[in-house]
Amino acid sequence: MTWIEYTALGVSLLIFLIGLASAVLPIVPGNAVVWMGVVVHKLWMGEASVSWKIVILTGLVTLFSLLVDLLLGYWGARKFGASWKGALGALIGAAVALFIPPPLLWLIIGPIIGAVVGELAAGRNWRAGSKAGFGTILGSVLAFGVKFGLSLFVIGLFLLDLVV
Repeated sequence: MTWIEYTALGVSLLIFLIGLASAVLPIVPGNAVVWMGVVVHKLWMGEASVSWKIVILTGLVTLFSLLVDLLLGYWGARKFGASWKGALGALIGAAVALFIPPPLLWLIIGPIIGAVVGELAAGRNWRAGSKAGFGTILGSVLAFGVKFGLSLFVIGLFLLDLVV
């Protein structure tokens, strides 16, 4: 390998690490950052990189994981009895929490508050709201597992195609 190949691989691996670290956060598209590492390497290295088939396949996996990330928080709230207002409140709470420091703390609390407020707006009681909030946490934990696992899958496909 030449120094330019080592540099391109190093930059891609750094992007992968940033993506994996941000995959921990709900709603933050860490897996899209991981995919950008694949795209950057392909654009930088051209034919010496992975095939376009791998770039497209990893892009589709990334789109799937983004969709799953959005839907699992909603699913968790609904599974524990949230109304559509409670589930929507959880999504809005997660989105608003991105902008409140410290974001990691609020990304956990925001969806819970959103679900509870949504349930109260739907005319339900605190108990229903807290169940919806718990469901949101469960959905977010499952979403993290899926996002992180699919990000590792994308990195694995990239490295496998690069070596072979």
